[in-house]
Amino acid sequence: MKKTLKIISTVSILLFGFFWISSKFDFLTEYNSIDFRNILVLIALFTSLKYLQMEVKDKNAEIQELNLKLEKSKKEI
Repeated sequence: MKKTLKIISTVSILLFGFFWISSKFDFLTEYNSIDFRNILVLIALFTSLKYLQMEVKDKNAEIQELNLKLEKSKKEI
């Protein structure tokens, strides 16, 4: 799931760049609008946010696991 979110974010940023450059050269103007580019930016922001939330959640779980192992090893000593 995390990899999918990262791919979607990257693709939407690349598409935004492509459409922005094409707007500067009047290329593909029938498919290119500011609204479409804004939607691509929102998709990139949303997927990046969800990806980072999942990363933080995973890291917090790992920290909790390591803290439990540390406490367990302190009790054994």
